[in-house]
Amino acid sequence: MHLIKLEEAGKNYLNRTFCLEIHPKDFILVSGENGHGKTTLIQLILGFISPDKGFVKGKNLKIGYLPEKAMLPLFIKVYVYLETLAKLKKTRLDLELIHAFNLPIFKSIHELSKGNQQKLAIVSTFVGNPDLIILDEPLSGLDHESTVILKKYIEKKKDEGMSFMISTHQPELFKELASKHLEL
Repeated sequence: MHLIKLEEAGKNYLNRTFCLEIHPKDFILVSGENGHGKTTLIQLILGFISPDKGFVKGKNLKIGYLPEKAMLPLFIKVYVYLETLAKLKKTRLDLELIHAFNLPIFKSIHELSKGNQQKLAIVSTFVGNPDLIILDEPLSGLDHESTVILKKYIEKKKDEGMSFMISTHQPELFKELASKHLEL
């Protein structure tokens, strides 16, 4: 049973259509040059845009999305931000990734380095235990150690039943996790 199905889905401005099924525990790796449809594919799946041709079908899913450039509220403390997200999503905050990333939870977001802001954006994507996580260039600003931590956490969550789609210019870092690789 698929979570989401795209059948010849596309936009008129893009010279391609997408046929893709995302199942539980899938890990879809998306790579390719700029302008080849990675962002369009993600926006179709998220429902941010409607296809001009074909269709996108999916059941009612919880989706966690990390855009390429995450926008965080700068003048709030990290822990307050994450607790607020958890309350909005009616869930408890999972501290595992926060501790693994060694996030300074009592600092204001504007005081964080670019790498720590990226880690916070990644952690916030997982709040609420979504069915599907979509990460667009998640490694931007991360050092090697943080990349390893993220990969291990993704692998654990995938084993627990979570599905993933990762769009990256560094597909070699995720190839061993991928159940499907779309090279656009």
